[in-house]
Parts: sequence; structure tokens; C-alpha cells
Amino acid sequence: MEPPDVELIQRFSAPKVGDQLTNMSQLKRFILVAAGLCGLCMLLPLEYVHAQSSGSGSSAPMERPASPAFDRTLPSSSQPASTEKQNGTLPSASEPTGKPAAEEATQQGLYIRGADGQFLPLPNLNLDQVLEYLKQKQTPQTTPSPEYAVSSVSLQGNIKEDRAILDARLVILINEADQWVRVPLKLNESIFLKTNYNGAGESSPGGFNRTDGYLWWFKGKGTHELNLTLSVSLKQQLPSRRLQLVLPQTAVSNLKLTVPLPQISLEVPTGVAVSKKSLDDDQSQIELFGLGEQLDLSWQPIPDEKKVDTVLQAETLLTTDFTTDSVLLNATQSIKALTGSFQNVQVKLPESFRLLDVKCDGYKSHKVIKDNLVEVALIEPTVGPIEVQWTLETDFPEQSGKFLIDGFEVSRAKRQTGLIDIQTLDGYRIFRMEGQNRSVYQIKANQKDLDSSYRFLKQPFQLPLNIERVKPYFSAKPFYLVQMFGNRAELDARVQINVFQGALDKVSLDWPNRTEEGWELELMQEPSLTEAIVVDPSQPNRVNINLLKRSKGTFEITFRARRPVIADREPFSFTLPEIKAPSLSATSLVIANDTNVVTDLTPAPKTQVISSPSAQLKEFELPAEVQNLRKTEYQIQPGPNEFSAIVSIHNQQITANSNALLELDGSEIRVEQEIQYQIEYDPLSEIRLRVPQALRNRVNFYLDNEQNPLVPTWTSDNTDPIQNARLSLRSKQLGPVKITAVYLLPQDSQAELNVPLIRSDDVPFTESQFELTLSNEEDTQYLEVSSLNDAWQQQLGMNNIAFWRAVDPQADISLKLKKSDTGSLFSYSISQAWIDCSLDAAGSYLARAQYQFPVSPRTLAFRLPENAGIKIEAVWWNNQRVTENLVQQGQATEFQLILPAPKEKETTPHILTIDYGSTRHQRDSQFSPLSVVAPEFVNNLWVEKTFWKVNLPSNEHLFTIPRGYTPQFSWVHQGVFWSREFAGEDEIPVKLKNAPPERQDFLGVNHYQFYRLGPATSLQFQALSRSMIVFIGAGTALLLGFILMSISVLRSMLVLLVMTTVVSAVALWYTAPVEVLLQPAVFGLLLAIVAALINGTSRKRKETKLLTMSAPSDFIPPPSFSERIHPSEVDPEDITAVRPGSEIVDKPVSSSEAGANR
Repeated sequence: MEPPDVELIQRFSAPKVGDQLTNMSQLKRFILVAAGLCGLCMLLPLEYVHAQSSGSGSSAPMERPASPAFDRTLPSSSQPASTEKQNGTLPSASEPTGKPAAEEATQQGLYIRGADGQFLPLPNLNLDQVLEYLKQKQTPQTTPSPEYAVSSVSLQGNIKEDRAILDARLVILINEADQWVRVPLKLNESIFLKTNYNGAGESSPGGFNRTDGYLWWFKGKGTHELNLTLSVSLKQQLPSRRLQLVLPQTAVSNLKLTVPLPQISLEVPTGVAVSKKSLDDDQSQIELFGLGEQLDLSWQPIPDEKKVDTVLQAETLLTTDFTTDSVLLNATQSIKALTGSFQNVQVKLPESFRLLDVKCDGYKSHKVIKDNLVEVALIEPTVGPIEVQWTLETDFPEQSGKFLIDGFEVSRAKRQTGLIDIQTLDGYRIFRMEGQNRSVYQIKANQKDLDSSYRFLKQPFQLPLNIERVKPYFSAKPFYLVQMFGNRAELDARVQINVFQGALDKVSLDWPNRTEEGWELELMQEPSLTEAIVVDPSQPNRVNINLLKRSKGTFEITFRARRPVIADREPFSFTLPEIKAPSLSATSLVIANDTNVVTDLTPAPKTQVISSPSAQLKEFELPAEVQNLRKTEYQIQPGPNEFSAIVSIHNQQITANSNALLELDGSEIRVEQEIQYQIEYDPLSEIRLRVPQALRNRVNFYLDNEQNPLVPTWTSDNTDPIQNARLSLRSKQLGPVKITAVYLLPQDSQAELNVPLIRSDDVPFTESQFELTLSNEEDTQYLEVSSLNDAWQQQLGMNNIAFWRAVDPQADISLKLKKSDTGSLFSYSISQAWIDCSLDAAGSYLARAQYQFPVSPRTLAFRLPENAGIKIEAVWWNNQRVTENLVQQGQATEFQLILPAPKEKETTPHILTIDYGSTRHQRDSQFSPLSVVAPEFVNNLWVEKTFWKVNLPSNEHLFTIPRGYTPQFSWVHQGVFWSREFAGEDEIPVKLKNAPPERQDFLGVNHYQFYRLGPATSLQFQALSRSMIVFIGAGTALLLGFILMSISVLRSMLVLLVMTTVVSAVALWYTAPVEVLLQPAVFGLLLAIVAALINGTSRKRKETKLLTMSAPSDFIPPPSFSERIHPSEVDPEDITAVRPGSEIVDKPVSSSEAGANR
């Protein structure tokens, strides 16, 4: 019978796969089954699975509500046609199946929904198989026991010539009963000489392969013992021998080996326990424990020192390390014997150093013989190599700056080499003295923390070194926090140090008048960086903060000081420390006053103070207890930090104001009154309020934004018209405190609204205001609200919200409500306005103004400017023409528009469109300004945003930007020239819903759009023709070019810089005209350059040159050449004499020049 895992594989795969797996081992079959099931899980995101017939019939639906991983299966009629075409297995429902229902049920398959939403078929699987697999996944899997295990390996033998003869005892545990199990024994490097088996079962050799070595078959559950006699070849590398053997994996392994040598030196891998002892017959016994998976043993004989002369070899590594008061020299010497052996080593140490410690492998003792000659004794003889580690010390040469490295000479050593590494010492420069180095050569340092490295090739050597202190260069950024109390001042100082060169061992600061003012110093930080504060008695104004070690890079030191202060007295001297640094940044000073303290700080004449906060203050974080205090920030320039201070103590000051929100909803009014307190100098723990008697049982009080109400304490009788309430705060409060009172009132009258307000009993309100909102939007649109009390004045905020501000903060609220067809003054607004106008060359224009209303008013009133020649062409409300509803008021320029009532409540915004035009000519010349206007709504109806677009003829260009508007265009490079293109979000005309069709009579070509916040009724600008712009820009540049050509004095770099500066200065105030004229100016400069080239070429042509032919006499040297040396003065025998004919004529001489010389 096959195992259950094989049956599961046959369910999920083809039958042949299961037959092939029956001959495999149970472990391999389990691994394959687990891998197959995991792969199936990865391919099956079981979100939607449905069964469907694999034939041509329609699919049968099925449901699995109990499993959350499965969705309901889809019937064939509900499956998408695209899925059927892609899979090719889902025919349409109309096709006949041609098979009985029982046969269809046996051919059901599974489909899964992929990442793209399409169904993919899973062949050879059904739902029962998947459910069985999921059930198996949920049940815990037990790990089967291994078929075998090697319990122990024991080796024992001896060395015969070049081979090791070992008796191996292997104990194997077999866990399978009545089944042959093959066990790899490894032992690859060995040859079997004899085998013996002990056990209750059976065994048989299984051959050999390179990977597993020797193989052995065992049958029978239990313990099997295999005894082998092995022959292993030794690897020889004179004078050492090496034994290597691969072993099976086991927990217990050991080796006992006899070597025919009286004294040997061993080498084994790390982690292997080793012991050795000498036997009587000039043999040694070696025992190893914990061999691992490979036996690796090397040994070599140790010669007798008495019979063989010992010659040693030593390699030394010296490393210097520095502290504040000493130089440490760490040496590691590797010593081995080239011939013979050794049991003691004599080393000559440097004379200027003191020995602190010595240690090595096999160390027994050491002693100083003489003259720093130290002998180290070992436990037993060895040939090495051994490592001897030395630690020496000498005083830091602060005064002389010199120290010598030498020594470490090993007696009986033929070859002695080594390396010397000098560690970097912060703040010092270390270099060797030239001309005094013996057998020492400098090499490249291979570590970043090394200052230099040297190599010596023989002994004795000497390396004299100099240590020179480098003057530190650093920057300091001080930050002082001074907390002022009524009787004392506390200074918390933090100084950021950045050392660029050298290293610091102390930070100094000057503090004049420190003792006179009574400052006491102490360190704030842990002693990991600073050591102590030291004051030199000879310099009482100089304070030194010593560091624990020489420091470089960036670090921070902190210290604290305090002094007594007497408040409400005459000004007193107040001095702060000045850090002494080569590069000192401005000092950041923060004065934090206690709650009831005010400090007036006046700098001395020689102290430069900037009251504005410094940017570097952001780098320092204030303590939490200082965050809520009143602070004053200063920035002190490098120099003295002397001030005159006055400290005064103030009493508590309280200010309060009220802001109420009234929500009218049918028959009741909800009032939310915010009472804002501002508490100064002394914290407040209780707030006192005066509450009208009608609100005593209706009001709830809340502190700031808390959800739980405060419980008031009433201190007056129930019959008093004004009730006194005390509200205890959670803790003492300082600064802003907000109390919110919430109460409901019945609305007795639809025409009047009376609301009593709560007031503060601590201080009168400095300001009181309220807002009114209605829950019914229609009432908001058509309700007029007015105050019955002159103490309240209605105003309009920037957010288009109407509010009332009290002239008399003690007055209650009394309002009159009246419904009106014209609507409330502040019930609606205009969210956006778009104005599009097209101008001609004379200044006449056509325009369309569109306004977006969030709600629909009943009537609108607007006016147009007088004497502007404006004529209204059409008026549209949404897409409905309402020109006939436009009624002209008393003045000719004022109009009232009656709008149709909405049929039902609408949520979409409404669009008002006004088409108008002006026939008035505005331009008498090219430089006349242009002005376009827009309708102005009465009652200052608020417009949140206005977009205005101007369209000019093709030969007209915008020259100036209208004041108060932001342009929505930018300069864009198009070929050779630059032009202005739209660069905003919404370009006019904007596509709006319920808007009339666009106008087709706008003829402008050059478009310019602008934007501003708020309403806009007019737009003024200047436009010039293209020819005028070119004339001005190019003409000015050409004129300047001709001036520079005509006056040579002006052709200098200084004049060019002055002209550039003037143009830049003009561009600061007139940016748009300069940008427009810049391109024509470049064109004018090019014309000037071309004119200059033409002028220079014509001048060259006008100049004529007369050339004469040279005569032979023109090349005759003048007589003066021959008269320089007289022949009578030359000795004919003198070979160095210069004769008349030997002088070289540098250039020909013309006849005219010759004649002149005559």
C-alpha cells in the first residue's frame, strides 16, 4: 500500500508521476509533496473559485459559504463573454451540451480569478482535492525522525614512516526496521585494511563515491558498530607532517595518535581540544577531541637546543599611542626558529621606555637581566612561531618635543624586520628628524588613523621623532539662555565648537566684572567631555574650561552660572562671557522672564546688538519649562557682552473679549459664546462670570477644546437677575484661555430676536461681536436682519461672513427679522468673476462679464461708470436671456435686475452674464492710456476672485501692467523671438455649465489675462504699436551705439557697467516696459555693430599708400657701419678679431635712409 502522501500527489498530478515516486525514499517523497503543495498555494489566490463543466455544456453552480477563501460560483449565464473567449472552455449557454448531467458532474473543473480579473482554468483538479489540501495545511505537521545517525567516531593509531595506521570505531544508530539504509562514512583519504561489524542486524559495503566517500548498508533498527583499520597517507612539507581525513557528521569524535618523536610542536584547527605528552621510548602521544567533520593535524619535531644551534627569526610590529601625559608603545613580535628550538627569548627593549606588561603563548616568567635586556621563559621548548606582546610607556615630551623608538632586538636572531605605526595625535604634528634615522625607511600608511608608518630591515635601528603642537583654529557659536526671576538670574550657556585645525584641550572665555556681579559657575554636562572650570588667580576675568581629552571636529560644551538680582531698583550692570576663538559667530541671547517679571535690557555703547532673532536660534532647542514663558531674543556681534538691566515685578493683568455664534433653527436659538481670556504676569486658577438668571440652568461651560464640561460654582441667590459663577481651571493658566458657553433659547417671536450674553466678572470685555446663521438656506437669502440697539454695528468680513461688533460691550443682542424679496444684504456673494474685453485701435471695446453666484438672489442692482459710453447689449441668467427684466433706476447708469425665482432647491452655482460695449474713443495718441470698466454691484457685494482678459489688435502690444493685478502670462521662447503666452490655470473664456454661448465678435489677436483678489470695476494700462516699440527700443540702442562710436572716451568697461546698472535700476520700477523694449534694443545694438563694421571698412578703402621700388643702393650699409672698426687697429694674427666685413646687418637700409646718414 502506498503512503498517503503519494496518493495526494496522484490526486493533484498525472497518474504516472505517482508511479515514479513509489520507488523513492520516504524522506524525498515528503519533500516533493511539500514543494508541490507550496507551489500550488502560490498559484492559487483562492478568492473566487467556481466549478464549471470542461465539455461543451453549461456550468453547474455550487456554493461554499463555510470557507471564506471561496466565493459563490458563477452560473454560465452570468459569466463574461470575454472570459469564455480567452479560456476557450466556456461555450455559450445556447449551445446544446450533448451529454447527460451525470457525465457533466464528473467533469467539473476549477477556475480561479487572476490579478487582471479574468478566470483561469486549473486542469486535473476538483474542489474536494483543494479542500483536502487546505485541511492538511491546517493540521500540524510532524517532523519524521531521520533514517540514521552516526553516534560517535573514535580513532586510535600510530605513525609508520609516511603513513598513519588508525583503528576506527564508528557507532551508527538506525531508525528504520526491516529496511536497508545506506550510510555515508566519508573517510575519503583512507584505505580500508580490515573491517569488522558488531550488531543485531546486518551490514554490507555500499561502494565509494567522491562526495560521500565510503558507503555502508545497514539493516535492523538499533545500534550498529563498525570497526575499521585504516591507512592514511601523510602530507609532507619538511620538517612538518600533516594528517587529514574527512569524517562523518557526529557529536562525539576523538583521536589518540602516537608519533615516533620525543618532542613535537602541534598545529590544529581552532576549536579542537588537544593534549600531548612524551613517552619513555622517544615517542609522543597526541590526543584530540571534537574533531568536527575533518581531522586536520600538523606536527614537526623540536630539535634539542644542546645538539643543534638555535637560529631565530623575528618580525616586529610597533604601534605608538598617545595620552594626555604619556606615550604608549605596543609591540607584537612573532618569533620562530629557523634551526634548533628555544625555551627562552632575550629581547633588548628601548632604554627610554618603561616595561608595563609582557605576555605570549606558553608564557612562564620573565626577568630583566641588565640594560633593558629582558628574558622571557617558556613552559616547554618550541620551534615557534610564538607571539610576544609588549606594552611600554614613557612620559609625554611636552617640553622637549622629542622621543626615540629603538630596541626590540632579539638575541640569536639572524633576521629581524618590522613595521612601526605612529598613531595620529590630535593637535600635534609628528615627524622624524632627518639625518638621524638608522636602518628605517618611511612607507605609506595603510590605515586612516595612522599619522605615518616606517619599516626597518635589520637591527639595531633608531627612529627619532619630533612632536610639535599645532596651533588650533576653530569656530565658536555661543547660545545664552538667561532666565530672569524676581531675586536671581540663571544663565545656561551652550557653545558649539568646530575645530578645523589642530585639537583643543580647553576653551577660554573672558568675563569682566564676574566676581563683582556675583556670578557663580558650574558645569552642566556629564564628565565625558569637560573636566573642570579653572580660574587663574592672576587673571580673574579669564575662565578656562578644561576638556578631558584633546578634541577635534564638532562638539558642544555647556556650563551654568547664577547671580543675585534685586528687582524694582536702579539699573544694574549685567555682563555675559565672551568666548575666545579665532572665528567667533554672533552670540544668540534669549531672555526668558518669569511669569510676573519684566526685564529691560540696554546694551552698553561698545556692545553691538540686533534685536531681531537670528537664524541660528533655530539650531538650539529651548527647554520645555521655558517654552511658554515670555522671551526676548537678541543677536550680539562678536565683542564685549555688557548690558544695563532693570528687573521689575508686575501684578496680574487680564483682558477678555467675547465672540458669539447664533444659530437660528425654527423655534429655538442655539448660542455658542466664546470668552477669550488673556492672562499676563500671574497665573489664574479660577474664572468668574456673570450669567443672566434665565441661563443658569441652560448653559454648559467648556475649557478650551475639552469635551467634558466644567462644573460651575454659583455664589448668588437663585432670585438674583445676574448670577455669579466661578469656574475652577484644571491648573493655573497663563496666556490665552478660552471658555465656551453653549445654551439654547426659545424663539418667542418671528420678528424679533433677543439674546442675553454672559460677561466676565474679572474684567470688562474689550471687544464683543456675534455672527448669525440660519439653518434654512432660503431664509438666509431673503431675510433682512437689523439691530434694534445702536450699540451693535453690522460689518462684512473678508470671508464674506456678516457679523456685528458692539460699540458698547455691555449691551445684549436685539435683532429685527424681516423677510424681503430683495434679499439680505449679506446672504450671498460672488465666488468668481470673469471679464473678457476686446479693444480696437481707437480704444472702443466690446466686453462680456460673467459672475458665479453660489445661491440665487431675487434681485440684483449694479451700476456702470458715467461718461464711459457704456451700452448694455444683453443680460443672461444662466443660459436664459433676461434682458427684458433689466430696470433702469433713477440715475442713467444704475440698473436693477429682477431674476426668476428658482423652481426647486438647486445645488449648482448660478452664472450671471452681462454683454456690453463702449463706443467712446480713448486714444488721441500712441501714448494715451486705455481703460476698460465692468459693472459695479451696489451695497459693496463681495467678489472673491476676479479674472480679466484683454484682447488687442494684431499690431498692438501691452506695454504696462495694470496696477493691482497679477499677470497670468510669461515670456516664452519661440524661434528667434520671445513672446508672452498664457501661464495660468483657467483661461478665459471658461467653459461653464448653464452659460450662454461664446461671443463671436471679439477680433483681438494678442491676449493678456490678469488676476486679483476681491472685486474689480476698472482696468487701466498702456498699449503701443509694434512699430513704436521697435522705434523706441532699437532707436535708443542705436543712438547709444553711435554715441559710443563717436566719443572714444566713453568706450570703456566702466561706461558699460554704468549703463547696465541704470537699465537694471529702471527695470526695478518699470519691469514690463523694459521687458518689452529689450528685444528691439538688441536689434538696435546689432544695427550699431553693423554700422561700425561698415564705417571701418570704408575708412580703410579711402586710405592710399605710395610704394616705391627699391634701388640697389638701398641695400648698401651706411658708412657708419664700416667706420666703427678701423683696419689699422686689427692684428692680422689675431684669430678672435672682428673684421669690417664680418658684421651682420639685421635689416636692409633704404636709399633714403642711406642719404640721411650721409
